[in-house]
Amino acid sequence: MDIVIIEDEDLAAASLENLLLKSNFEINIIKRLESVEQSIEWFEKHTCDLILSDIHLGDGESFEIFEALKIKTPIIFTTAFDKYAIQSFQYFAIDYLLKPYDKEKLNIALEKYVGVNPDKDTNSTKLEDLLMQMNSKNENRESKNRFLVSRGKELISIKSDDIAYFMAQDKYLFLFTKKGESYLYEDTISNLEEKLSNKNFFKINRKYIVSDSAIKSIIKYSKNRIKIELEPASNPDELILVSSKNITAFKNWLNN
Repeated sequence: MDIVIIEDEDLAAASLENLLLKSNFEINIIKRLESVEQSIEWFEKHTCDLILSDIHLGDGESFEIFEALKIKTPIIFTTAFDKYAIQSFQYFAIDYLLKPYDKEKLNIALEKYVGVNPDKDTNSTKLEDLLMQMNSKNENRESKNRFLVSRGKELISIKSDDIAYFMAQDKYLFLFTKKGESYLYEDTISNLEEKLSNKNFFKINRKYIVSDSAIKSIIKYSKNRIKIELEPASNPDELILVSSKNITAFKNWLNN
């Protein structure tokens, strides 16, 4: 089957490609797309058998792609959030995989694709069962309390209470402590978001997940933008803005 991956994070895309190539099916990954704009441009001229798509992209949500083009290609959504499950089934969704996903879950999703009858509406998927499973997962999930990093040959376990923020830089993710220490942490920012307590941490944009205790100041930057200063600062000259789509949720988080 010819597959297109829509994913803007390199590590997440590489992980998904690796799982696909190890699956029980003949897979041909013909394209990886990284943005709403790039995807719309590509799908205006091309097609495929199956799409695996993240929801949060750098320039918007992937729903904008499918709404703009009325794509009828089956889609498996891959995301760190369960709140979009109902919305995803407005499109040609056959499954909704929560990150971090594994080979077994991916194979089950691919089996659903193989078993789809094109004469039937895939929205008839048992969405209620899916949501019940995800709600159960969330109720039983505990936030990570410790994060293992290394410094030379030394392994260090850092408590979440000691973390100021996480910062994504190119293909790497860095953990900053409240003491100003920084470590390379092996994960992606999307996967990490689900592992952290949403009471104490918030993903303000594609680059930063911050602890409430690390926010030094909050300043109105423009009509629809908010600037924050972090302590300790990773780069004093860097402008750190809350993404426009996250401002309302950010204010609610601060007011909770």
